[in-house]
Amino acid sequence: MDTNDLNSTNRLLRVIIALLLRGKDEQNPSLKRQIEILADLSLRPAEIAEILGRSSSHINKELSGLRKGRREER
Repeated sequence: MDTNDLNSTNRLLRVIIALLLRGKDEQNPSLKRQIEILADLSLRPAEIAEILGRSSSHINKELSGLRKGRREER
Protein backbone atom coordinates (compact mmCIF):
# COMPACT_ATOMS: atom_id res chain seq x y z
CA MET A 1 0.00 0.00 0.00
CA ASP A 2 1.22 3.47 -0.71
CA THR A 3 0.96 6.47 1.60
CA ASN A 4 -2.27 7.77 0.03
CA ASP A 5 -4.00 4.44 0.58
CA LEU A 6 -2.86 4.31 4.19
CA ASN A 7 -4.00 7.88 4.85
CA SER A 8 -7.37 7.17 3.29
CA THR A 9 -7.79 3.98 5.31
CA ASN A 10 -6.79 5.72 8.54
CA ARG A 11 -9.26 8.53 7.86
CA LEU A 12 -12.09 6.10 7.27
CA LEU A 13 -11.22 4.15 10.42
CA ARG A 14 -11.36 7.38 12.46
CA VAL A 15 -14.79 8.09 10.97
CA ILE A 16 -16.01 4.59 11.84
CA ILE A 17 -14.79 4.89 15.42
CA ALA A 18 -16.40 8.31 15.82
CA LEU A 19 -19.69 7.01 14.42
CA LEU A 20 -19.65 4.03 16.77
CA LEU A 21 -19.04 6.30 19.75
CA ARG A 22 -21.83 8.66 18.71
CA GLY A 23 -24.16 5.76 18.01
CA LYS A 24 -24.55 5.19 21.74
CA ASP A 25 -25.92 8.71 22.18
CA GLU A 26 -28.45 8.53 19.35
CA GLN A 27 -30.15 5.23 18.59
CA ASN A 28 -31.93 6.28 15.38
CA PRO A 29 -30.64 9.64 14.14
CA SER A 30 -32.54 11.28 11.31
CA LEU A 31 -31.05 11.40 7.83
CA LYS A 32 -30.32 15.11 8.30
CA ARG A 33 -28.49 14.37 11.57
CA GLN A 34 -26.51 11.56 9.90
CA ILE A 35 -25.45 13.96 7.15
CA GLU A 36 -24.48 16.56 9.73
CA ILE A 37 -22.38 14.04 11.69
CA LEU A 38 -20.57 12.81 8.59
CA ALA A 39 -19.92 16.35 7.39
CA ASP A 40 -18.55 17.28 10.81
CA LEU A 41 -16.14 14.35 10.42
CA SER A 42 -14.79 16.08 7.27
CA LEU A 43 -16.28 13.71 4.73
CA ARG A 44 -16.94 15.13 1.29
CA PRO A 45 -20.53 15.26 0.01
CA ALA A 46 -19.78 12.52 -2.54
CA GLU A 47 -18.50 10.25 0.24
CA ILE A 48 -21.55 10.98 2.39
CA ALA A 49 -23.84 10.20 -0.55
CA GLU A 50 -22.11 6.87 -1.11
CA ILE A 51 -22.29 5.91 2.58
CA LEU A 52 -25.97 6.82 2.96
CA GLY A 53 -27.10 5.62 -0.47
CA ARG A 54 -28.45 9.00 -1.52
CA SER A 55 -27.69 11.22 -4.49
CA SER A 56 -24.97 13.84 -4.28
CA SER A 57 -27.49 16.55 -5.11
CA HIS A 58 -29.67 15.50 -2.15
CA ILE A 59 -26.66 15.60 0.19
CA ASN A 60 -25.58 19.01 -1.13
CA LYS A 61 -29.11 20.35 -0.60
CA GLU A 62 -29.16 19.11 3.00
CA LEU A 63 -25.67 20.50 3.69
CA SER A 64 -26.72 23.85 2.28
CA GLY A 65 -29.70 23.90 4.64
CA LEU A 66 -27.48 22.98 7.59
CA ARG A 67 -25.01 25.77 6.79
CA LYS A 68 -27.87 28.24 6.46
CA GLY A 69 -29.27 27.16 9.82
CA ARG A 70 -25.88 27.58 11.47
CA ARG A 71 -25.53 31.11 10.04
CA GLU A 72 -28.96 32.07 11.37
CA GLU A 73 -28.08 30.82 14.85
CA ARG A 74 -25.23 33.32 15.09
